[in-house]
Amino acid sequence: DEIRGPLLSFSSGIAGFEHPCADYLFVYDEDESNVITDTDLRDGEGKQAKDETKEAYERVGQTAGHKGNTAKARAIMGQLGYSEEDISYIGDDDLHNFQGVANPFHVANIQTGETVLDLGSGLGIDSFLAMKYCGADNDDISSAGDGLVAPSVLGVDLASNEVAHANRRASERGYSSNRIRFVQGDIERLSTSLQSYGRSFDVAISNGAFCLIPSKRLAFENVFEVLRPGGRVAISQTTIKSDGLDPKLEWPVCMRMFATLESLQPILEEIGFENVKVVDANSPMEVELPIDESEDDTGAARAKIHGKVEQYQFLENLNMDELCKVVTVYAEKPGGR
Repeated sequence: DEIRGPLLSFSSGIAGFEHPCADYLFVYDEDESNVITDTDLRDGEGKQAKDETKEAYERVGQTAGHKGNTAKARAIMGQLGYSEEDISYIGDDDLHNFQGVANPFHVANIQTGETVLDLGSGLGIDSFLAMKYCGADNDDISSAGDGLVAPSVLGVDLASNEVAHANRRASERGYSSNRIRFVQGDIERLSTSLQSYGRSFDVAISNGAFCLIPSKRLAFENVFEVLRPGGRVAISQTTIKSDGLDPKLEWPVCMRMFATLESLQPILEEIGFENVKVVDANSPMEVELPIDESEDDTGAARAKIHGKVEQYQFLENLNMDELCKVVTVYAEKPGGR
């Protein structure tokens, strides 16, 4: 069999090779304690994916203060179903920092007075919009102590630089720190990262972060734990359709992390969620923008996640909408107030 992935990827990988290079490699197993299992390989690839994701988004957070292409962001958000009112609320000082694959607000149905958890909050755009929907932007209670007070929004992100930028922009937008804040955390360890907040969230939203999480089950288990009884999720993510990825091709690590479409509902139901719905986000994988809005006219100094890589040029010849589907997963935790 051909061996690829974390076995040979880095010196910190399973095998510990500093400079892996071979035309042929023979691997012999001499005893049972020496076996490298499929789980080992998946876990190693998951760690590699998470490390690469964090590193990439740390760079994005470092350059988020540089002005980006606001017209392009407006066009993308409009195609994803954000209203003109929502786009205007975010404003030109923040629009260019939008990150996402869909619009979880269509499914989340956030109500005035609720506590919102934004998972993979990035540079804060959806969190700011959640402030509007839950009513947390209406008053200043800065004298209420150090904690969050409902209605409120808590953003969690893996990249400390993105967290720092989002907190800074929240303050500059005039929001109270009792109503919104951003913290660094790993969604797969969410119940530990947010232990001080307890089971206090009415709704958890996410826009794209679950695409890159290695263990979707572990992530959803942790989200289940931090929701209050009767709480709900609206998680927008890209999935792989049933035919899957051709194993003969070397796919980008982000695509190897995508869940299969049919796996999501069973995972959530097994965890204990009820009323699980996998909703078509009506978000095409490829979006055509007007020429003047797709030109990168102001963002040369900004770090970017997606770019052309020669190794993956074969993707340009594929119909990504036949291979992938963007969905928003809705589900409820049993119980109620």
